[in-house]
Amino acid sequence: MREERFQMSRPEFASLINQHGLRMGENTGCTSRVIATWEDGDVACPRPIYRRILTELTGENMTALGFTSGRTPTVITLDQLDDQEQPVDRRSFLSGLAALGLDPERGTPRKIGTAEVRTVRKMVRQLKQLDERMGGDNLSQDALRALQALNRLINTARYTEATGRHLRSAYGDLAVLTGWLSYDANRPDDAWNYYNQSLYQARMADDHEVEVHAYAQMSMAAARTGMPRDAVELARMGQRVSARHVPPRMMSLLNLREACGWSRLGDSKETRNALTRAYKSFDHGPSDEDPRWIDFYSLAELDGIAAMCHADLGEMDVAAKLSEKSLATMDQRYGRNRAWYSVVLAETHMQRGDLYGACEIARDTLPLIAEVSSTRTLVRLAGFRKNVEPYKDEPLVRDFLSESRALVA
Repeated sequence: MREERFQMSRPEFASLINQHGLRMGENTGCTSRVIATWEDGDVACPRPIYRRILTELTGENMTALGFTSGRTPTVITLDQLDDQEQPVDRRSFLSGLAALGLDPERGTPRKIGTAEVRTVRKMVRQLKQLDERMGGDNLSQDALRALQALNRLINTARYTEATGRHLRSAYGDLAVLTGWLSYDANRPDDAWNYYNQSLYQARMADDHEVEVHAYAQMSMAAARTGMPRDAVELARMGQRVSARHVPPRMMSLLNLREACGWSRLGDSKETRNALTRAYKSFDHGPSDEDPRWIDFYSLAELDGIAAMCHADLGEMDVAAKLSEKSLATMDQRYGRNRAWYSVVLAETHMQRGDLYGACEIARDTLPLIAEVSSTRTLVRLAGFRKNVEPYKDEPLVRDFLSESRALVA
């Protein structure tokens, strides 16, 4: 409706809502974030004040606008699309896929619209929330199956041109996430494949936010898989795509990704320049124009990655200070990230010559690592174990090696 009838962006439509509300004697304060919650299915139906404005603006009721529906759609679950049994602890996420696929009884492509797009968006958010707690290993195959189901939907169902753009945009968003989950599961080749899928779907949908997200993730992967120059250029490509209007947090993340490339190249000057830009942009704070996917990007995340950049340059004192600050301020729900940055901190202490401090940190992190499923983190832990093995006659080192053996076996 917003794109087809009004041909407006989310910020423009939010402004129209506010202007129309004032003419009706209502002070709404609508933002693009509010519009996003409607379109992405975060709310079942807008507040009464918005319902009145939308009805007057469009001449349609809430059902016609896709917020409620009296019909029960005939759909196929993912288990019907694939007979493999799913783990019980992820049923909540997998149930979101019930709106995807083909009608199992009629066997013909069905018509879909706003409700199905909202279901896909909600499904992606659920998967992101699971990733924050669990890590990528247990979720990457679920994400892949969701991606395959969505691909079938795009290529077999009937829908309007506007719905098609939203579906491809959602596919791009899901493909970026699937790439990240594969990367966290230590399958970098798979990650690159999904990132590339995300790019071409984002371009077909003309969705610059998803395109920039893909470049940001590709830059991160490149920096850590032996392609630091590519990491710099990918981050810069993201900056160029979003050159017309870049929310400060997005620009901060892109500068941070660029810094990772420079630090892997050993260029301290360019690393510091990029980090300075990253912190300066971050200090502007959140914006209504921030894309939904950037919610993970906190000061703790910025400090944690900056610590890794300084460690690349051999600046271990700065790296340790930033790692400690990152862990002290990181949201407790980010279990996998806390585990990752704890191992980074242990490595930093080891590089500073603090063997006992390093082993204490790593040992204290073992219960947290055991709770998440991240091969990437386990590989890093295994590297740390290898570094301390020459000192295995020391009691604390011996205890750490013994207690961590099962995790990396």
